[in-house]
Amino acid sequence: MNIRYEGIFSPTVTPLDEKERVDELGFVKQLNRLIDNGVHGIYLLGSSGEFTTLTNAERERALDIATKTIAGRVPIICCVMDTSTQRVIQNIETAQQFQVNAVAATPGYYYPSTDDADIIQFYQEIAASTDLPVLIYNIPSTAKTAIKPNIVAQLADDCDNIVGIKDSSGDWINSLHLLALLGERNDFSIFIGSHFIIGAALLFGADGGVISISNVAPKESVALYNAAKARDIDEVDRLQKWMIKLSKLYTYGQGVSGMKACLEILGVCKAHTTSPLLPLRDTEKVELKELLTELGLLS
Repeated sequence: MNIRYEGIFSPTVTPLDEKERVDELGFVKQLNRLIDNGVHGIYLLGSSGEFTTLTNAERERALDIATKTIAGRVPIICCVMDTSTQRVIQNIETAQQFQVNAVAATPGYYYPSTDDADIIQFYQEIAASTDLPVLIYNIPSTAKTAIKPNIVAQLADDCDNIVGIKDSSGDWINSLHLLALLGERNDFSIFIGSHFIIGAALLFGADGGVISISNVAPKESVALYNAAKARDIDEVDRLQKWMIKLSKLYTYGQGVSGMKACLEILGVCKAHTTSPLLPLRDTEKVELKELLTELGLLS
């Protein structure tokens, strides 16, 4: 499959109201804000989008709102994670109804994989179930399964429509192995999911980033990508250090809670999260406001 994705794909949050229903106005505002600030694509219903804790009905509402709002302006990679192969395939079938451009999946979570064979079989089965491009999503901190770079390379060889990986391991050695094995292919995209190593990874040949911090700072995330592609080492260094300072927001509650609190401060949407994720306290929001002001995101 001759498809290659590049750039910053923002793993957008899913704005909610106090009853955990998708806040359409807030969601439209966030999606337009991301696109207006230059992101190259949207990574929908991932970890930042609270995919695993939304009801099925609200997932579909999010898909409907997102696809209508984006309207083909940038590609949409929709996450379809679930606890089993057949449940993932059902999620793919749902996503296809909304005409997303590609899907991404971790191995089934709750029951972690016991060896490489079940990971290979899982991805072969989901790839065979659809004509859509499929991306591997490696996030061992939540899926409890780490996908080895050589297994990624094998799946890229075996399955024509497996076209990329989002590596959220945060492991620099793992990223280097992926780049060594797959970095020269013109039919496979390597996305980095860690804002700590995104700058270096781009300089070493990664195709892009799916970094949650782009929810709060899309303009700067795109600028970092552009600087890396231009080989402007000093600008990459400056923006990488700036991004690490901003990442203090993740020390407040869950990552989603901190991001949504920042977006509320920026006037994008409310900070409501899915239960049992707790919103931040007012004192914490005051500190986040100070951080955003210090870094020039809030005047």
